[in-house]
Amino acid sequence: MGHHKGFIPLHFQRIPPEEQWMRLNQYVRMMEKRRSVRSFSKRPLSEKVLEKVVHIAGTAPSGANQQPWTYILIKDPLIKRQIRLAAEQEESQRLQNYKTNGEQKLSTLGSHQYLEDAPYLVALFQINYGLTETNGRMQKIRHYYVRESAPISAGFFLAALQHAGIDCLIRPPVSSLQKILNRPKNESPLLLFAVGYAKDNYEAPLLSRKSFSELVIGETSFIPDSQTKAPPYTRSEIRTIQEQLAKTESYYQFIRKRRNVRHYSQEKVDEKLIYQALRAAITTPSSGNLQPYRFVVVNDQAKKEKIRALAEVEETKLYEERISDEWRKALAPLGTNASKPHLTDASHLIVAFKVDINSTQAEVVDTSLLQTNQDLSLISTAMAVGVLLGALHHAGLCTLTYTPSPMTFLRNYFNRPKNEMPILVLPVGYPAPNCHVPNITKKDLSEILIKL
Repeated sequence: MGHHKGFIPLHFQRIPPEEQWMRLNQYVRMMEKRRSVRSFSKRPLSEKVLEKVVHIAGTAPSGANQQPWTYILIKDPLIKRQIRLAAEQEESQRLQNYKTNGEQKLSTLGSHQYLEDAPYLVALFQINYGLTETNGRMQKIRHYYVRESAPISAGFFLAALQHAGIDCLIRPPVSSLQKILNRPKNESPLLLFAVGYAKDNYEAPLLSRKSFSELVIGETSFIPDSQTKAPPYTRSEIRTIQEQLAKTESYYQFIRKRRNVRHYSQEKVDEKLIYQALRAAITTPSSGNLQPYRFVVVNDQAKKEKIRALAEVEETKLYEERISDEWRKALAPLGTNASKPHLTDASHLIVAFKVDINSTQAEVVDTSLLQTNQDLSLISTAMAVGVLLGALHHAGLCTLTYTPSPMTFLRNYFNRPKNEMPILVLPVGYPAPNCHVPNITKKDLSEILIKL
């Protein structure tokens, strides 16, 4: 289990601008070429490599460091078949009352054979509350479990797969997955990954992507080039298992140094780094290819001061009126309070919005869009934030996943439409001199990983 042990120096290592750009561009190119794969070869996938990828996902930030996620590696062919049959049955039921026009197609209609052919399925479960045993009975613990935490971890998982050269397809889980995998009642299935390597002749479908200016709103004349067509599938370099293990271990050692930072210098960041990092974020896959995320970038000091003032009004209400004793206890080791200087000290703020989009606007009608028990736009947006955090870390920048509660004031301040809702704020910049961070630990791999 993760623990808190006071505060420690950040030990931030500044890198020169040319290295910032080199690292960032490598990451952006890696994520931009990623394509979903629906047809897998029989090439074996190393379980040790996949375990390290999960270990990387476990380094993601989470509210009060609760780390509310469980990853389940599924290799058992009988379980994979059970999941495939459940997926096809559920899809058939959803389609009974669904009609499409002649220009649309159901990308997942019919067989889900990939769920059996993939060497592994990886199910991500979100922990919704804690459980403790008292006098032989299990009791609920209402921890501070932020809904965005598990899908942010999924963004780390996605980037780690791509770094390892492993292909995947991400889909919402079948509704019966909790029963199939016999998971406890305090967990709920969030995402299902089919992972492996594409067949030799695999060709990804032609898909468009929204332009950068549609997805990123900022106060800049710098608009980086972005692809409005998804690239063709390109196979990653084939490596030995030893080479893959070394590569993923190196990435783990790099990304685990990323920390949430609350104390920033007022040094300005080259804004081009931030907009370039967002190029990686907007490649994040989504049901129906809807890209239901928007990012607002703020660097104007007066606007940052206004956002801080509005946030501190809500934070004061939270700490004085809304917060539970358990929530307060979970936050105490982080030393947080209603004062939010990071909102004005950091060079830039990035506000991530989820967008509720009508499924009829989908380029490819994916039957997962017909599910009503999941906030697919929230999951996609939080995954995109996870990818973005990786990009900013490669750029040598510090961030914080700040989730004011409630956040409607941000939508009102930016005059965003009613179908958009902010999910978090990322201050971005360089750390203050002598910056300290909570001395937290992460859960052991055995606490977040189950193998079937």
